[in-house]
Formats: sequence, C-alpha cells, structure tokens
Amino acid sequence: MRNLVLVTFIFLLSINSLFAQKREHIRVVPKLSHSYVLPLKHNKRDSLYHTRPQLKYIYLRHKNQHIDDPLVRYALDNLKKERMKYYELYKAINTLSDYAENEHIKYMLNYVRNYFETVQAKEEAIRQIEDRIKRDSVDFYKEHPEDSVQYDKLLNQNLKALLSFMDQDVNYQWLKEKSRDSVQITLLSASNRPKNLWLNTGKTQYYRFMAENFIGDTIGTWVKVMPRGNQLKFFLDENVYQYQKYSEPKEIVEECLLEAPDSMYFVLSEMKIGKITKRRWMYYSDVTFSFGQGFISSNWASGGENSLSILSDIKYFATYKKNNTTWENSIRYRLGALKSGSEDLSKNEDKLELQSKLGIKAFKHWNYATQFDMNTVLFKTKNNPDKEVIAAFLTPGNFTLSLGLDYKPKNNISLYLSPIAGQWVYMRDTNLVAPSRYGLETGKKFKSDAGAKIELKNQHELFKFLKIDNHLIIFSSYYEQPEKLTLDWRLTLNFKINYFMQTSVYANAVYNQNDSKKIQLKQTLNLGVYFRF
Repeated sequence: MRNLVLVTFIFLLSINSLFAQKREHIRVVPKLSHSYVLPLKHNKRDSLYHTRPQLKYIYLRHKNQHIDDPLVRYALDNLKKERMKYYELYKAINTLSDYAENEHIKYMLNYVRNYFETVQAKEEAIRQIEDRIKRDSVDFYKEHPEDSVQYDKLLNQNLKALLSFMDQDVNYQWLKEKSRDSVQITLLSASNRPKNLWLNTGKTQYYRFMAENFIGDTIGTWVKVMPRGNQLKFFLDENVYQYQKYSEPKEIVEECLLEAPDSMYFVLSEMKIGKITKRRWMYYSDVTFSFGQGFISSNWASGGENSLSILSDIKYFATYKKNNTTWENSIRYRLGALKSGSEDLSKNEDKLELQSKLGIKAFKHWNYATQFDMNTVLFKTKNNPDKEVIAAFLTPGNFTLSLGLDYKPKNNISLYLSPIAGQWVYMRDTNLVAPSRYGLETGKKFKSDAGAKIELKNQHELFKFLKIDNHLIIFSSYYEQPEKLTLDWRLTLNFKINYFMQTSVYANAVYNQNDSKKIQLKQTLNLGVYFRF
C-alpha cells in the first residue's frame, strides 16, 4: 500500500512539472491534508480516504516576473535581504526597488503611451463633427429662415452633447496638452544673450533674434518655428550692410512677410569703422511762458478791476565733464508784467542770474569746488506809488566768489559748503539810484564783504506729476554781527498737466538787512506752457 501511494505521488509531481514548464511564472505546490487518527471500528472506505494523500494545487506567481532580465530580479532579492550600513544608501535602494518592483507602473505607462497615439485621431474626429454641425446649420437656415433664431436648439443635439463632453473632460484636455510634446530651446548670441523658443506647439510662431559676433556687431534675424516637428527657419534682415552674392532665383516664396527667400544667400559687406569720441559738453534749456487773467463787468456789485499778468522763465544749462573734472554753468532770466484796471502795463518781475561752478573729485561724493555767482536786473524798475527808479542794469549788481567743498551724492542733490566767500555789491549809476538804498556809503560805487556761504539745491518728483525745486543760499559775514546774515530761499512747485502745459507756484523769501529790516516775500501762481530742448 505504501509503494502504491509513493508511485502515485511521484507520477502526479512529474505531470505538474510538465505544466509548470509551460507556465513560466507559475509554481505547483502540493499540500497534504492533516493527519487523522482512525477509530477502532472503521470500514475500508474510511481507511482509504484518510490514508490516501489529499493533493491540492496552489499556483504561486514568481516575484518580479515583469522584469525580463533574471540578473536584475536576483539582484533585487539580494538587496532586500542585505543590511546597509548607511541610512542614505538604504533609503536610495528602497526608492529604486519600489519603482522596479511595481509592475502596475509599466502597464499604466504603456496604456498612456498608446493613448497618446490616438489623440491626433480624436482631434480630427472633433473637427469633422464641427464641420458637419456648421454645414447642417447653414443648410437649415437656407431652407427655414423663419426659424433661424432656434436652429441651434433644433439640430444635432447629440453631436453637440458629445463635443461638449470632450471639451469639458479634464482628462482628455490634459492628455491633449501633454501629447504635443513641446520642447523648449534657448538660442544664445556671442554675448550669451538668451532667447527662449518652444518647438512642436501646433502653430507657427515668429521670434526676433539679434545675431552677434565676438566683436559686438549685430544683425537682425527672424526665427520661424514650424508647427510640427522640431524645425526652425532663419531669415536675415534686408539692406543691413549686405550685398547679393548669388543670383536671385526666378520663383520667390514669401515667408514671414520677408522678401528674402530661403534659397538666397547674403554676406556682410565691409563696414567702415568711424572714430568714436566721447561727448564732453551737455547743453539743454527750459522755457516757460505763463499767464493769468481776471475779468469783472462794470456792473459787478462787489466791485473790482480787470487784471492781466504774463511771466516768462528762461533757463539755459551747459555742463562739461572729463575724468574727475566737472564744470557747471547756468543762466536764468525771469521777466513778468502786470496790468490792473486802468493802470498802464508795469513790470513786476525782472531778474538775471548767472552761476558757474568748477569742481574736482576729492573723495566719494565730495568735490573741491569754486563758484561764481552774479544777479541783477536788465531794465529799469520803478516804485509804483512814487514812480521812483529803484533798480537798473548792474545797479545794483551782486557778485560772489567762493571756495569750498561740494557734496553731491546724486545728480538732483547738491550741498555746497564754503568757508571762504567774497561778496561785492556794485552800483553802475549812482545818480539814478541812491547807493544808501543797498547799504553803500554816499559817493561809493561798490561794497565788499567776506564770510562763509552755504548753498543747497535739490529736485524731487512726487506722484509723477509734481516736481519740487528747492534752492537755499545763506551768507554770513565775518565783519558784521552774526545775526546780520543774508538768506535767499526759492521754492518752485510744478504741476504737470500734459507734455507741454503745467501749473507753477513760485515762492521767494529774502532776508537782507542792507535792503530791509524785515523778511521780503514774493509768490506767484501761473498756468503756462513748458518746453525743453
């Protein structure tokens, strides 16, 4: 009996081994039933049933059978059993092993790859359905013009529902976007200036690119990106130091709105190199013409007079720069007139200013500087009540020559400190104007003084429409008392309306005990036109 059982068991194993050869990744494992103790009284059937081995076949799948290389499968098994010394290495091995042993990723990517190949067919199907809907709509409109408002509701509802599903399906739109397989490339010139381009985007695109050599010469080019495939076309600009090397073909294909076809070749002609000189002088001028007007009718109950005022402000600047030397020159002239009521036109503004400053670089933002200033009037100025002449050309004329340091951290800020400054007052015509009016002794035409001078200039722009111009001059005499200093403060607010028009507020405060014991104030508000050239 035992021999019979053994022979049967061997025979069954051999048969299963044959089936196992056909199934590469299936293994047959015999499973014996548990031992059973027969009772004292039992029949032949019970004896055969409980003593014969009960074989059950369990099909087990070998691990990593989706990996074709057996060496890789063997390596993965060994790496899982080994204990790595370093945690980083152990973590890296687990990361790669998890990817290699995940057979679902392989099947999923194969499915997505195959699905990408059908995106183009789906796009073509969508276009065909859209064309059919459009043609049906036109035909229906021709046959039933009275129902033209409702033809969208009557025709092709099923097709439109299908198109709406494809258009709103997030997964299809994502696959459609990814199936383009766009590639970004970067074109570099000789100076490493980048230009990023996208290839295979499904549409034709043009990019501007400046081709450059190592000397710095550039020539404009157009880059055409083809809609399909990783293809580019280059076109050179015409008439840019070029001459035609080969004869022009008979047929010219227009591309990119350029007359030069792909089959024409150009070379750069010899370019003459001119002499480059640095501009040392910089000139510019500001001109402003402003006016003000007031009208009151003769029967105006509150009374009053008509008025008219005009003002011109002309500035001219000339600056010379070379290495560490700077020479700044400026001239400014303000002339204004006023007519009020029945009175004659009279002058209310007349001032000529000249300034010249020579500076040499000292350290950081400081310059050694010497400065010359002069101011006077051009025309006779009369006192309105008495019609007395109180000023004329160089009567008086104020001159200042100083030496000091100029702090200039920015182009719009300048702080000039001068411990050595000479000041002169000159009276050209002492018969026309009394010298005592400007602190001169009777019979003398000039007066000299020495002291310290501080001058601050700064300009700022606020809110893109407001420009603030501040100018402060302080002079303290070494011979007179310290409280008898001379102060001249000018503040200009320019409100920009447009490129040519602006509103200006000008305020001038002067304190000079030679002229008056009190502070002199002057303020004007004007609307005018502004030019810079």
